[in-house]
Amino acid sequence: MIFKNNPGNLKPELEQQGYVLLKDVLTDDFKAYLREFFDTAMREAALEADDWKITGKKRQFVFDFRSEDDADEFRQGMAELTGIPIPDFTISERHLKVYDDHANSYPAPHKDRSASHYSIGLPVHLPEGSTVCVFPDLDPGPNLEHRAKFLEDDNPEAIKALYDGPEARMLQESFGDVIVFLGSALYHERVKGAGTAVLYIKANGEGDDPLGENIYGRATVAV
Repeated sequence: MIFKNNPGNLKPELEQQGYVLLKDVLTDDFKAYLREFFDTAMREAALEADDWKITGKKRQFVFDFRSEDDADEFRQGMAELTGIPIPDFTISERHLKVYDDHANSYPAPHKDRSASHYSIGLPVHLPEGSTVCVFPDLDPGPNLEHRAKFLEDDNPEAIKALYDGPEARMLQESFGDVIVFLGSALYHERVKGAGTAVLYIKANGEGDDPLGENIYGRATVAV
């Protein structure tokens, strides 16, 4: 099993805010699988050449569920939370993201690509202070591009001021939690992300699968 309780219980909160934090919702069994997947990914990465290590960036690994039952349970729970009909639930991305040890602590917020209507984050390893920050009142609205949209970052002091301002919502998630937000409509970013590992599964109900990573069928790949 993946979930201790039904994520759909928080659907009204997600609809009202555009984001939601599901506290301590993952089973110990699934948490152990996430840890195992992370450890295996890092062991395999350590055997590769160092040319993938770009300072300030992050490493990404395509995530696989351990079973069809887990994949189906995830879809069921997230469909009930987001309101996407189960037959239409499409994964547009499923990556374990591991942030570089020198990642910028306060990068420019961004909106995800258009296919990422919902961004679903399952933290695996969180150093102290690492958290997702969302900006529900900062120019909300869909990003219609097939790539992420970033705020201008040529003024680091102004960017840092955004995170200190009243529009910022620090979610303060923990291992075992799940965060869900309108990825392509709300500006967001991870602060103090150095060394963080988090599984992101992005989803929509339009069959939009730009990376060819949907596992549920009935999707179309953007060109």
